[in-house]
Amino acid sequence: MSKKLSIIVVNYGKSDLLLNFLNSVRQSSDSTLIHEIIVVDNGYPHKGDSRDVVDTSSFPFKIKFVQNPKTSYSSGVNQGATLASGDTLVIANNDIEWLPGFSIQPLVEHLWQEPCIGIVGPQLVYPGGTLQRSYGRFPSLKWALISLTMLDSLWHGIIAWAFRHGWLPKRPKMVGYVSGAFMVVRRSCFEELGGFNEDYSFYGEDTDFCWRAHRHEWKVVLVPTVHAIHIGGASSTLEALKDYTVQLLKAKQKFVKEHLGYRRAIWYNWLMKVAFLERAILYSFAASLIRSSNWRSRAQQAKDRYDAVKGI
Repeated sequence: MSKKLSIIVVNYGKSDLLLNFLNSVRQSSDSTLIHEIIVVDNGYPHKGDSRDVVDTSSFPFKIKFVQNPKTSYSSGVNQGATLASGDTLVIANNDIEWLPGFSIQPLVEHLWQEPCIGIVGPQLVYPGGTLQRSYGRFPSLKWALISLTMLDSLWHGIIAWAFRHGWLPKRPKMVGYVSGAFMVVRRSCFEELGGFNEDYSFYGEDTDFCWRAHRHEWKVVLVPTVHAIHIGGASSTLEALKDYTVQLLKAKQKFVKEHLGYRRAIWYNWLMKVAFLERAILYSFAASLIRSSNWRSRAQQAKDRYDAVKGI
């Protein structure tokens, strides 16, 4: 299939991750399929200039640079899209890496298989090969209530176990949203939606983008047989964990407020805080019985997360 691919990679002062990304693409069979890669330097100039570290002559594809003084992921994607000339946009974090043998072609082929498919995504994995959440349902009161039952955590554990044993279904499936860390988007879909919503600073922009795609009758599809590494923004520091938890909950509450109403957003926020408290209590109780370092760590993280969100 002959399609013009433009990759938009948003960088935020992490030249080592960016170079890993570019090198993994260069070493893949996709290097001949890609028309261009657009590197967006968010937080420019304070977070650096990728032109100082990337030798464009060493890559077989064209590399363009955009200097974006803003720091939000959504603004970086939109800035990159203004320079893109492809009819297929590949949106990626700088901490994505092509796996050996990985090819983006199955994603592109599926995207153009039906005229109503607007967004597709791969199954993301951590560097060790374990399952990473790559898609999901839209935040709502229903799913906040399910979170209180902890069925969501149980289900994710079952899915992760099935993934390790190769028992998950292989067929592409329609989903609510796919992770903005790596998505392939039909350009006409991107333009019809007006790009990413820049009211979302970081987290939630992918959910909002896919929600609007559904409203415009575009399909969003996960292709589970295509895997890519996403290192992820998780950090071992307490402050980073708390900040991530707070920003994610705020983004979800914002989504519920914008699309489902103010009152539901208040209830959603309250239910989710109760769910965090519930996990902190249950994990602490389990840690007191099992007395393992793993459970102590899980209990402490659950407590730290609740401490972070209880004031929201």
